[in-house]
Order: sequence, then C-alpha cells, then structure tokens
Amino acid sequence: MKTEKNVEDFYDKASVGYEDYKDRICDRILEYFVLASIPKGKKLRILDAGGGIGRFSKSLLEKGHEVVLSELSEGMLKNAKNNLSSFERITFIKESVSDMKSQKDNSFDVVLMMNGILDYCGDYNKAIGETYRILKNGGVFIGNVNNRFVYCKNHELKEGKYGLFEANMKTGDRYITWGNQNAGHISHEFTLEELKVSLRKGKFNIINILGVFNILDKYEMDKLKNKEEFIKLQIRFAENKDYINNSS
Repeated sequence: MKTEKNVEDFYDKASVGYEDYKDRICDRILEYFVLASIPKGKKLRILDAGGGIGRFSKSLLEKGHEVVLSELSEGMLKNAKNNLSSFERITFIKESVSDMKSQKDNSFDVVLMMNGILDYCGDYNKAIGETYRILKNGGVFIGNVNNRFVYCKNHELKEGKYGLFEANMKTGDRYITWGNQNAGHISHEFTLEELKVSLRKGKFNIINILGVFNILDKYEMDKLKNKEEFIKLQIRFAENKDYINNSS
C-alpha cells in the first residue's frame, strides 16, 4: 500500500533524533489515561501496536506486564530496542497494524494504538478489525486519534488555505510533513461520529471517549512553566465531556 510505504519511509527518517520527543507533556497525560484504563489486579499481555520508540511500553513493563511492541518503521523499532534493552518481558515485531499476521486470534488482554496510529495506518477499518480479532473476549482497545476540525483549523485555516481547509474537512485526509522532511504522508483525521461508527462496525463496545488535549494544543504544552500543575489540570478537564469537541 502506497500510503503505508510513505509512512514507513517518513518515520525511518524521523527516527534519527526522535529521542528528543520521548518525554513530552502530552505523552505523560496519555500515559495517565492508559494506566487508568487497563484492567487492574493481574499481569496482562499487551500489544503496543505502532509503539514507536517504546514510550508507553516502558511504563507497562515497569508495572510487570508482558508487552509485544510492533512497529512499521525499522528505525523506530531500533530505537525501541535500545530504550527497552533492560527489560525481559518484551518482544519486538516489524509489522503493520492493518495486517497483524504475526498475532494469533484472542491472544491479548489489551491493545494500544497511541499517538495517531489509526490516523496514519492507511486503512483504519482494517486496523480496527485486526485489533478485534487478536483481543481476548472482554479485552480492551485503547488509542487516540486526531480531531478533524481542530487539526484543519490549526493548519490550513490559519495559513489562509481556505479551499484546502474545506477539502480536508470533507474527507479528513490531509497531507502532512514535519521535522524538515521533504516528503510526508497522508493522515486521516476523525470526526467524533466517524470514530464511533468505525469502532461499532468493528464490533467494539465503546467504554469511554475523552477530549484529552482540550485546554492547549499538545505542541504548546512543553513551553509551559508549571508543567506538573498543568498535567493535573488537563486530566481534570479531559474527563469533562462538555469540552470534548475542543480537543485536538
């Protein structure tokens, strides 16, 4: 798939120097909700699908869980192996989230897809279907996706590209690039209703949907002075459904 190959190439290049992003405020907030959402009182088998440099796997391994980290990018996978070399209960696999052929049916208690994996994977419905297949009965799927309106507003609209804003708002498919790279890839941003429909078509029961970054855009958070107080504040606001549509 061309889109998937573009993403793989992009993150292979981005993996050089990606360690600079490993302790972002946005990831600390996401980590809170991951740990709050997984079943308590037992050791779990968890797939960190599209796990990048292992940011969330590390927290889960420290809790004693068994983790499989899959990643499309060889460069990111190499970083993850280096970052998690001191842990024993982890397996690394180079694999697409839309075709998890290495994973058996009903084999995981929890599947994570953090930091926009469903946005970038090329076929999010296939990825959701694969996730349902490999989860045990009663298993939990946790992830986060980009809000279509907020992302298009913060980029195309603010840049005065009004025609492109309307086109991207209609389809949700945006061509993105960052980190001084020449070539980017397609990112699919979701409306809230679209996300709900896709999950239900994939046979999931929706436990909770939160607006995790609804005070500041996630890229503004690391500029704050009192970061610890902000994290507590954002967690409280994220749990308030009145502000979900303000979230990026």
